[in-house]
Amino acid sequence: MQINTSLIQAQRDALTPILKPDIRIPWKILCYDSYCEKRLSTIYRVGDLREMCITLHFNLDQNRERLHGVTALYFIQPIQASIEKLVEDFNRDLYSEVFINFSSPVENTLLEYMAKELSKISGAVQKIQKVYEHNLDFVALNHNFFNLENQVVTGLFSIIMALKVQPLILFQKNSKIEQIAKELIEKLKQFEFNSDYPLLAIILPDRDIDLNTLIMHSNTYGALLHDTLNIKYNKVKLEDQVYDLSPQYDNLWLQACNMALPDAIDKIDNELNDWNTQYQQVSQQNQEISSALNAIDLVPQMNQQKKMVDSHINLAKQLTQIAKQKSLDKFYQLGQSILQNETVTVNDYPQSEDNQVEQSKEIDKLRLLILMLLNNYNQQEFKKFEQVFQIKNEKYLNILTNFKQRVASNQNNKQQSVYKSLFAAITSKIPNSGKGLLKNFQNYLLQRKKSSIVQMLENLFLNELKIDELQSILTMYDSRVKNISRLEFGLLSTIKGILVCFTEGACYNEYAELSDFAKSINKVIIYGGNKIYNAEEFLVQFQ
Repeated sequence: MQINTSLIQAQRDALTPILKPDIRIPWKILCYDSYCEKRLSTIYRVGDLREMCITLHFNLDQNRERLHGVTALYFIQPIQASIEKLVEDFNRDLYSEVFINFSSPVENTLLEYMAKELSKISGAVQKIQKVYEHNLDFVALNHNFFNLENQVVTGLFSIIMALKVQPLILFQKNSKIEQIAKELIEKLKQFEFNSDYPLLAIILPDRDIDLNTLIMHSNTYGALLHDTLNIKYNKVKLEDQVYDLSPQYDNLWLQACNMALPDAIDKIDNELNDWNTQYQQVSQQNQEISSALNAIDLVPQMNQQKKMVDSHINLAKQLTQIAKQKSLDKFYQLGQSILQNETVTVNDYPQSEDNQVEQSKEIDKLRLLILMLLNNYNQQEFKKFEQVFQIKNEKYLNILTNFKQRVASNQNNKQQSVYKSLFAAITSKIPNSGKGLLKNFQNYLLQRKKSSIVQMLENLFLNELKIDELQSILTMYDSRVKNISRLEFGLLSTIKGILVCFTEGACYNEYAELSDFAKSINKVIIYGGNKIYNAEEFLVQFQ
């Protein structure tokens, strides 16, 4: 059996029984809390809900009028606050029939609380048609990209259930992740997996093996957008406009997200040219009835396509303006040189005479300095950069101080050195080349140094000589035998896919790298974490 290659489709399949229960009613409304709203917002649009006869949808925090004769579908997280709001709705006698859906199994104490409170309300229990418990504790941002929103154990379990797979859990011994892995394993032991389900290797690495990828500047369209405009649950706000980047509706985002910026902009430009060509062809069609009818049929599709292209033109225009102003391509080039231990000097930094422009770069300067610290770069050069950068933001200075202390305390950490020796690899830089619309951004076409997680996967699945070394630091739980199993070479031919989850932060930068690696080994790789950070969001935790 092949693995389901789409988290979006898997979650749609799981959500459909909630939104379209097997009942014959002309129309219904949907009520959700903020937690479940995020799961819905990346999967459905309003038009999709209408097709399922959902005419109104509300957050529980919204003021709502009484609608007698109406069936209400509730989709909420099983927590005290959401259950209290549910009880309040019954108190107000808002709806005639109610279906209650919890995003994950409910604790007995909460069920007892709900039953006790509803029993005090006349007619409340009779209104409840069904109560369901689901496993939907993850947000599908793309077909192979997820956000667990800090619900790591229940989130990973939900993904396993949604994809219908048999999991192999691999995690590092004596690491911060070990306790989380053990909790997940205990949960899995209570479940009998179908032996026909495909095998999925779930890798739970310690974030400490690679902080570089979360901090470094990127060259891909998606990562740069997240860095500069901050993507939140597939939505980007630019001035007063909100752009929806959900891949099931935006094929251009699906294709361009992980492309290098110049390639992505060329892709956007090509899409615009294709649309213009199609528009001219439709406009020039003769006036025969059949041709006219075909042209009319194409209008909605072409309007949607033009809206999609215009969205990316606006986003790319804003992104390139910010990138040019802040010299982000140069920061990317400097970062790659540091990672590959090449010589960089303060003369390589394009300092602006405009103080306001220099101030806008403070977060970028901080990222470069931290990259130097993490990679034990030449201390003299570090001090020169620190002096030239002159960071004034007190928050950023505190972060830099904390990283200096962190690096100093880790220098003698033997376990850290073991990880680095296992995942170390040398990659070379390809020559600069200009392309298309962004000749000033040719640095974005430099080859990236492989991240630690890509090197780890290469050693695990492609390098037979590394298996014994990895065996000493990795534990593998096999759900087929409900026990710890020995790590052996040849695992890649056995599994149907790989899931990588960082429990202390994931990012678009790493997502792009793993997507490229997936193509090279011809396997599905699903990626995500407890949170999806851009560099600034990640760094502010260290202030």
